[in-house]
Amino acid sequence: MPSKSLPPVSIADIARRAGVAESTVSRALNNNPMINAQTREKIQALAREMNYKLNTGARNLRLQRSHAISIVINAEVRDGQGFSDPFMMDMIGAIADELHRHHYSLLFSSPAITSDDWHAHLLGSKRSDGLIVIGAGRDDQPLRQLHEQGDAIVVWGAPRGDSNYCVVGSDNYQGGQLAATHLLSRDCKRLVFLGDITHPEIEQRFQGYVDRLTQAGHSTQERHRQSAFSIESGYAQVKSLLQQGLDFDGIFAASDNIAMGAIKALQAHGLDVPRDVSVVGFDDIPMAPYFTPPLTTIRQDIHRGGQLLVEKILARVNGDTVTSEQLKTELVVRSS
Repeated sequence: MPSKSLPPVSIADIARRAGVAESTVSRALNNNPMINAQTREKIQALAREMNYKLNTGARNLRLQRSHAISIVINAEVRDGQGFSDPFMMDMIGAIADELHRHHYSLLFSSPAITSDDWHAHLLGSKRSDGLIVIGAGRDDQPLRQLHEQGDAIVVWGAPRGDSNYCVVGSDNYQGGQLAATHLLSRDCKRLVFLGDITHPEIEQRFQGYVDRLTQAGHSTQERHRQSAFSIESGYAQVKSLLQQGLDFDGIFAASDNIAMGAIKALQAHGLDVPRDVSVVGFDDIPMAPYFTPPLTTIRQDIHRGGQLLVEKILARVNGDTVTSEQLKTELVVRSS
């Protein structure tokens, strides 16, 4: 006769074996930080031993949750940033790894979806439980509205003075000061900034840079050029400066992509980096150490940033209050 299949193992079964409450087992299996690491590991090991299988469909139906988090890159085509941008890929990877740890999936939003549709398409439809937005954008009013109507939202970027939503980001002002200090230490006196300061993150990098140069008695007003976040834009801007005959010996680029484009333009013009012109980027993307020359840059702690974004969005999903957080930046000196 065919053998009867055993009934599936339940959370109640694990709780009885472990001698704890069912709620403790549930939290441990979901990596809830309220449960200490030793207890979590013990319960998870017991669940594996008992061949426990999580019924995600039933759980999501019960909780009225999708167990997915949406991610949106809040940038326009002219900004030169998308999912394939090296910085974005690094950030998305950090977010995806941390979501996986919490048994959540990641839902990418199409760039065709406008900010007006984020609630209806992603949150109101229950396709996802919360929204991580990379970049506050030039106008953050849509983000304020999402927060005001109770949506779970966390933003990577730079907080504005009266922002009402949670922001995780780098200390961009400090990064700008670090870049300027390094260029001054290389005896650079005729400096150029490349970046689009209509973005709050870039504006703060620029302000830190300007304040440090002002303290050192250097003028910077006529030496700022708008640049998108791309190699092509960095190349085009520096090529234009060289054609105009502008004399400069240092560049602070608002991203590593811009810096790499700038270096290629300098090299194409027969200039040596850093002998003729020193260049500092921003981000420390994985390619930076392997560029020619290896890129001096301001490092953002992307992996910690990804962890914090996930921690805070899951807390918002659970109805908890979260606060904004700023991460320190670091100067990484290489050969440029």
